[in-house]
This record gives sequence, C-alpha cells and structure tokens, in this order.
Amino acid sequence: MAPGPNPYIKIGKNTYHISLDTHASKLAPSLIPKLRRFEGEFIFATAIEWTPSTFTPTDLEATCKYFADADDVWTADFLSLIILLQPPTAQNGIKKKRIISVDKSKFNLTEGPYVVLKATGQVFAVSKLVQDQQQAFVCGIHRKSASSSTWWELPVSHGKVQILSLANGQKPPAGVAIPSRLCRARGDKPLAGLRFAVKDNIAIRGLRIGYGNRAWSDTQPEDRTTAPVVKLLLEAGASLVGKVKTTEFAEGVDPCEWTDDICPFNPRGDGQQKPSSSSTGSAVAAASYSWLDFTIGTDTGGSIRHPAGVNGVFGQRTSHGVISLEGVLGATDLFNTVGIFAREVDTFTRVGSYLVSQMTPMPCIPEKRKYNLLYPTRAPQTDNPDPHHHGQHRWFPHPSVDSTHWSEAEKQIEVMLNNFETHFNCERIPFNINELWRATPPIGQPRSLDESVGHIYSAITTASAIEGGLDKFISDYKAMHGGKPPKISDLVSRRLEHGRKVPTESISDALKAMQAFKLWVETTLFGSYDQDATTLLIFPQSCGRPDYRDDIPDRSELFNDTFSIYSFGYLVGCPDYTIPVAEIPYHSKVTDQTEYLPVSISLVGKPGSDIELFNVVQQLHKAGVISDVAAGSRMYPEQCNGTAETTNTPSTALSI
Repeated sequence: MAPGPNPYIKIGKNTYHISLDTHASKLAPSLIPKLRRFEGEFIFATAIEWTPSTFTPTDLEATCKYFADADDVWTADFLSLIILLQPPTAQNGIKKKRIISVDKSKFNLTEGPYVVLKATGQVFAVSKLVQDQQQAFVCGIHRKSASSSTWWELPVSHGKVQILSLANGQKPPAGVAIPSRLCRARGDKPLAGLRFAVKDNIAIRGLRIGYGNRAWSDTQPEDRTTAPVVKLLLEAGASLVGKVKTTEFAEGVDPCEWTDDICPFNPRGDGQQKPSSSSTGSAVAAASYSWLDFTIGTDTGGSIRHPAGVNGVFGQRTSHGVISLEGVLGATDLFNTVGIFAREVDTFTRVGSYLVSQMTPMPCIPEKRKYNLLYPTRAPQTDNPDPHHHGQHRWFPHPSVDSTHWSEAEKQIEVMLNNFETHFNCERIPFNINELWRATPPIGQPRSLDESVGHIYSAITTASAIEGGLDKFISDYKAMHGGKPPKISDLVSRRLEHGRKVPTESISDALKAMQAFKLWVETTLFGSYDQDATTLLIFPQSCGRPDYRDDIPDRSELFNDTFSIYSFGYLVGCPDYTIPVAEIPYHSKVTDQTEYLPVSISLVGKPGSDIELFNVVQQLHKAGVISDVAAGSRMYPEQCNGTAETTNTPSTALSI
C-alpha cells in the first residue's frame, strides 16, 4: 500500500477501515481552520441531511435514535463533528461549535459515519470490521476508490494468506469491512443498503478466483472484469463485502476432506453439523451473520439447495440459462446456475426477482392464481424406507401410512402443507415417481428411473470438468513446477480420473437420456393437469437429521448413480427454491443438550416460472405460513425463553 495515512482506525470498541479515496469530497478551505480544535489526524464525523434552518439538541437526539436503530456501523463515537447536508438556500445557516453546514448539492455525501482528515478537510467513508467466526470467508474486499471497478482484498485472518504490510510495517487488522447502511439505504436504487458476498468461483475485477484449491489460486491471473451477475447487483446499489469459500473445484466433499483450508462451520444446532458442499461458504455466511443480507452461490447438482436446507436459509436455484454464467466457473454450463441465499423473505424475493427480471420479461401473474400441488410419495411398504442418501426420505410418506409413524420433520412439513392448501385453495396430488415412470417411460428408455437417468450427472460433469480446463491446469502447473503435480484431494483426483475414462458414446447416451427425461417431466408431470393453473412440485429438502462434521463418509463408490431429487433442476432446468419451514429438537452428542436443526422443503416449478415461485413465497410469508429465519444457532429465537438478543441505543448526549 502506498505511503500515507493508516487506513485503519479504532473508535470505541470497534476497528474501522477508511476508504482513502483520492476523489473524496473535501470541505471548503474556509472551513479548515475550524478543524484545528480537534485532536488527532482524523476527526470522527456524522453526516446528516437537514433542511430546516435550525438544528437543536432535540433534533440531534431524534436523529441519533434513528441512526442507532437503522445501522450497525454508526455509533455515538462519530459525533465529534456533525456535517449538516443542507440545501443551497440554507448554506451556513447554522453556526455551532461542532457543526459544519455545507451545500449538499456540492458534496458526494449521504447520511452516515465518516472521518475527516484534519490537514486537508477530505471526508472519507468508513466501514466497520466484523469477524468471520464461522470460517465462511476467503477474504473481505473493497473498491480501490468509489469510482473504481477494481477491488482489493482485506484479510479475514493472517493464517496461510500472504498479507501486504501497512506503510509502518505492521499487519492490517483482520475482518470483513461492512459499510454503513445509512450511506446507501436512502438511494433510489432497488437494492440500496443491502450487503452481499459471492462464492469464490465468480470473477471480481482485480482479484483471483480461488476455486477452493490453493494451487489453482496461485497460478491464476487477476480477473480483468467482474462477472455480469455481480455487476447487476452493484449497479442496483447492493454493497459487495467479500468472497466466501467453496469446496475444491465446487465438488461434493465433506469437511474432513478439505485440504487447503478450514471447512466453514454450520451455525445451526450445536455448530458441529456438516454445512454441505460447493456453495458451502455462501450458505454458512447467510445463516451466520445478521450484518450480511444475502450471498451468491452456484448450483450444478444441488449446491445451493442442499446447503440452504441444512444451514436453514432460503435458497434459489434459478431456471437454467436465466442468469449469465459469464465469469462463473463450474463443472459444466449445461447444468450450472447462479442463485442466492437469504434469511428474510423480502430480501430473498427482492434480490432474486431483480436478477431474474434483468434477463426475462416480468410475467403478468393473476391476483388469484390456481395451483396444482404435486406431492411425490414413497411406495406403500414401510420396510427399508431409506436405502440410500438421495432416497426415500426425500419423498413424503405414502397416504396409506399412519401419521403416527411419520418423523417429526414430516409432521412439521404437513402443518405447512395444510396451511398452503388452505391459503391457495388447492389440493395436493399424491404420486410415486418410480411407478409413474415405470408406467409411462419414454420410447427407448428403461422402465427403471435409476437405470435411465442415474448415470447422467456423473458422466457429464466429470468429463466436462476435464475438457473445461482442469487437465490443462494440472499440465500447466506441472510445467511450472518441474513436473510436480498440484495438490488435489484424493476424492477429487479419483473423480477426475473417472472423467478421463468416460467414453464419447456414454456422453452421447447421457445427453439423449437427459432430453428424454426433460420431455417426460414437461409433458407427464407438468403438462397433464389443469392448464389454467400453475403446477408446482414440492418435496422434503432437509429433515433435521444430525450429520456431524467429523463423521467420515464411505467413499468406496465415487458416485451414487441413482435417481436424484435434484434432477428436476439440472436435467430439466426447473427453478427450485429451498424454503425453511421449521426447526426440530435433537440430543447433541457434542453439547449433551437439546439443540435444534432446520426442516425445509423444495418448491419446484416449470422452467421459466421463477417470478411466479417468488410470488408464491411472498404470499406464504404474508399469510404467516412461512417465516423469516434468524442468524445463529436457532432459526426462530423468539421461540426461546429469554434468549432473544436486545439492542441498546447508545447515549447521544452531546453539546452542540
């Protein structure tokens, strides 16, 4: 970093990063002498938009109460100096010892906390450093300047990451720098004031994509452009604060299989549950931090939906092709999509709808819409109900099974579904997908759904990853390091070796089977009911089952080549949204206490029905059928006795 003022400053109990922008607003030379009475290099300041010609202690008290309630960055420590942003007609209309009145039309400032460089009168924005206790982030980031499109890294820890020293030789403090909500929340942009982070397989200008592998990160150039999906969010006023971790090459690996970094910690329950794979950091960050509004992830075979489920947040897999994949890495663009994670329905629907609407015309949705609700069930027998990981527990109990045999998660989902049917005046349509396929298979396809489509994902994704650049990366790395191969985990290495051996005819067969399944879903599932109604498919996503992060998985088989519940998304291109509906108790072997884990459902629609799904989610929330979730170990802390956090408004006593 170039010599100059230290970009970090401690105010009260908090540390802040100063945006030392050379284009920052500057106070008029006539006001500089007024700054001499303050001590220190920087003066802590608060900017307030103010139209009246007077500003009293009562006005200050009311303004500070609003700031304290609306913002988690501003504190009363910033009241050393008050900058009133006033209309030109009121310029210098207020003359107080600690108040400077300026013409807001000549200053690029909004309300919020700042620091003023006493020597020059430059007014710099500040961001508060917050800690990444759950190990979700790769790094915090900030723009080089307010007008720049290039980004710099901020360290979240000083572990293995090489950090540039400050001008005085010291290491910068670690943390994610979050900007004030006040500085942006009053803008006219649709996402102003919202903070977000992106998965580390998405390009940000000035940074390197890490892709979950240290060797990859070390050999990649800095990106020259920012991915269009991120640009859309920035242009809409959202604030990008960091990059979050992904598993190695966005593969499905367990916490014990991470080699270059620490796997993020799922905050729910006892804090020792697996956070799932690929969009791991995106889901953990969204579930952990109230200072973060949403995150961006990617989903190839379930990488948004499953992490959203087990971390207890809303997750959006968009219709395939709706959002640009330019600047986004993944095994194959044939399946890959971009989507969001969020805790609050308003944020989830507002951000998700905005992204989708930029690429797709907004449909006209009738105020009262009819719905068909497809309800996939298990077979009638109750023996061996869960033969494999992606199996029977993902479907609902057969109607013939007495509800006393249902799991607690199934009972909680049933309450939600009953309310769904009541609100939308619809009835679920039970069916068994294996039996339906067996009765109506496409021409040329086996009558077994597993045999027909179970092999598609592993064949296409592994072969595509090889052809898409991983073998070239390995070859280039060896050439640069005297034949030494890059460090890659055993599981991923075995999957890449599988991809190298997939015959061309197997890919061709997989693509044909994919098209057959896609047509079958569009006609048999979504096309054979009341066409004046919207057909939705619903199934259990997460069931509150303990799955401890130190449990070692059986990797004797590389893939589970059976029918996957996620196939509707990646084979058909359907939008698939994860919706939290409850949390259920379990006895933790870690804490030896009762803890709670998420229960969620998947809501699937026809390709292109993304906006309509958001409309359904909004209606369910408005009707009280689903609720926002909180950050931390409990999704619904209001259900705990006396455990809800309280916020104390800081004292704003100040002589003006």
